[in-house]
Amino acid sequence: MPSRTLAVLPAYNEAGNVHRVIAELLALPDRPDVLVVDDGSTDDTAKVAEGAGARVLRMPYNGGIGATVQAGIAWGIERGYAIIARFDGDGQHDPRALSMLAGPLVEDRADFVLGSRYLLGEGFQSTFARRLGSRWFAFLLKILSGLRITDPTSGCWVANRRAAKVLAKEYASDYPEVDSLVRLQRSGCRIHEEAIVMRAREVGQSSIDFVKAPYYMFKVTVALVIGRVEQRARSGGTS
Repeated sequence: MPSRTLAVLPAYNEAGNVHRVIAELLALPDRPDVLVVDDGSTDDTAKVAEGAGARVLRMPYNGGIGATVQAGIAWGIERGYAIIARFDGDGQHDPRALSMLAGPLVEDRADFVLGSRYLLGEGFQSTFARRLGSRWFAFLLKILSGLRITDPTSGCWVANRRAAKVLAKEYASDYPEVDSLVRLQRSGCRIHEEAIVMRAREVGQSSIDFVKAPYYMFKVTVALVIGRVEQRARSGGTS
């Protein structure tokens, strides 16, 4: 019997990491189906993923994290999955958290559950630049949207079909994590956070370093502020 849960793994040149993530997901008691979305990798990511037992969706070129995740979400919706989860292909998100994250969806207490590394403060807490950005975005979300989120850049989440359809329709092309929370809230989706423990990357390095972090913070800040202004204009300034 096919799984009702799909785990989407966006991956770009993650041949050294992705097989471990797939193996851990497929070893879970309630194993999900696994889809690796290969974002135009130049290494053997797709070949390794297929060999590890995952389905593979190959993007025609490197389109960025937003387009990659969105493609995976759309693939899952088209095939009728009840729950779609996102785990990074680098191994930082622990697949063992899947059932705990999906719990609020199964119990109909939430439409979207975000895994937060900061609720417990255990495990890999990310780089200084990322922690700084996360705190800034948490502040912005609270001020602009009233959302109280501790780890808005987490990227580890599960969604039911209602939330997944919102993300399949609208998902920022790059750095989409914070923007997606705002879109989900505006669509009336119930957002919940659960504590998770993240792990340090074993092979390779993050795409966002200390040099890129200020650009990331500036770009997302501008997008959030403009989105808020446009929302107020559409509602006549009453929200």
